[in-house]
Amino acid sequence: MLESQLIVCIIHSESTHLYSSRMLLLFHTLLLLDGLFAAETVETVTVIEGDSVTLYTNLAEIQNDDTILWLFGPKDSVISQITRKQDLTSFFVTDGVRFRDRLQVNQKTGSLTIRNTRIRHMGQYKLSISRKNTTTKIFEVIVIGVAGETDGVKSMSVMEGESIILRNDFSEVQRDDLIVWRFGDKGVLLAKFDVENNDTSLNNADEIFRDRLKLDRNGSLTIEKTRTTDSGLYELQIRGRASSQRFLVSVSDSDPSPGLIAAIVVALVSAAVASSVVVYCCCKKKKVGSTGE
Repeated sequence: MLESQLIVCIIHSESTHLYSSRMLLLFHTLLLLDGLFAAETVETVTVIEGDSVTLYTNLAEIQNDDTILWLFGPKDSVISQITRKQDLTSFFVTDGVRFRDRLQVNQKTGSLTIRNTRIRHMGQYKLSISRKNTTTKIFEVIVIGVAGETDGVKSMSVMEGESIILRNDFSEVQRDDLIVWRFGDKGVLLAKFDVENNDTSLNNADEIFRDRLKLDRNGSLTIEKTRTTDSGLYELQIRGRASSQRFLVSVSDSDPSPGLIAAIVVALVSAAVASSVVVYCCCKKKKVGSTGE
């Protein structure tokens, strides 16, 4: 019995540096993942004045002891608070002049909807979710003013990385049509199709859209591998017919879901622990074999 105890002590002493290395690696991994959980992300959301917009928490359901805060503007003014304790959920929504009768909170997820938007609702919104740790996310809401009822604008949304097609809904392309696509307030030229000369040109000089634009023979524009910076107003102009279409595109950030991140944490921790156990067992077996000799 004494000999057995002595062997175990010796093995532990000689393999301490192996454990230290493994534990240090595990510690650094957990710190990295903790930073992943806590880091603030920014999502740009665009909406036409008068429409509604929803800012999502991405929670499946509010849990006991959760506190969710929605804040607005540079001063982080609280516009909504949701708390849940002992299976009871309480809600607060501001009745300030700016948002009066316009805010709606999803009682299950805490997502915030702003109804009948106006230009004054444009700005920074911050989401704070307090559980065991506090996570925050920032939304930049852009409200595009509508000049008149005849200004038809089609709203479209897509997840980052996916493709989106802005279709020419006018009648069949005519022989003498000149089709032009522009982007943003400055009217940056993206693509041009001269039907008469069968000449298509794409603005690959613009780094934002380089090698991601396609224009078909009907004048429809495809944006591949979309980015959040692609959000904004696109305009299709058909010269010679004085016709135009406008598209309001919103590209949502495709962050990994909380479930996926949790799975990564479990996998990495399990791998590190298993590796440490294997090292310990190998050292122990080797030492016992040497003693037996």
